[in-house]
Amino acid sequence: MQKYKIQQDKPETWKKQWKCLKTLLFNHFFIQLPLICGTYYFTEYFNIPYTWEKMPRWYVLLAQCLGCAVIEDAWHYFLHRLLHHKRIYKYIHKVHHEFVSPFGMQAEYAHPLETLILGAGFFIGILVFCNHVVFLWAWVICRLMETIDVHSGYDLPLNPLHLIPFYAGARFHDFHHMNFIGNYASTFTWWDRIFGTDSQYIAFKEKGKQQSDKKVD
Repeated sequence: MQKYKIQQDKPETWKKQWKCLKTLLFNHFFIQLPLICGTYYFTEYFNIPYTWEKMPRWYVLLAQCLGCAVIEDAWHYFLHRLLHHKRIYKYIHKVHHEFVSPFGMQAEYAHPLETLILGAGFFIGILVFCNHVVFLWAWVICRLMETIDVHSGYDLPLNPLHLIPFYAGARFHDFHHMNFIGNYASTFTWWDRIFGTDSQYIAFKEKGKQQSDKKVD
């Protein structure tokens, strides 16, 4: 697997992983768990069905999850970019950037306030699309798969997520951790392309391509 690691010179260590895990446990039990428990009251209040007979078709679930990803991606781009503002970066988002070379578990390593701020985008799609409890689980799985993939630190050649149009992927977000500037979106590339915040990434890729071409020559 090491040959697929993006930042070859920055391997993961048990010390880093243990530090990451301790923060994750705090966020999961004291920030995320209350929100997850709150979904019960959400489903009860809005009378969200959970029976097999009312379960939506698989393609409806897929379309809803895609809609949630588009909404979350837009929220993440603008709020994430705001968290990088020099006046507030060191107070909140700096925690997430303690790891220059990300690894899967680090996807949720963040300041508790960031967990709430960026995590809010996850719930917007639920408010818009939720028509069955199974949709909640489907969207949770999709979002976790995506965020772990882009934080994995590995660019695997056979990755089904790369079949999704405009999917950012691990290299795109890995550059954000390495460079700190640009590539602010979570899932797709269009917001960074529209606002030009992927310019340094494009230049970096072009430079790497030229160096590869020289080696071949």
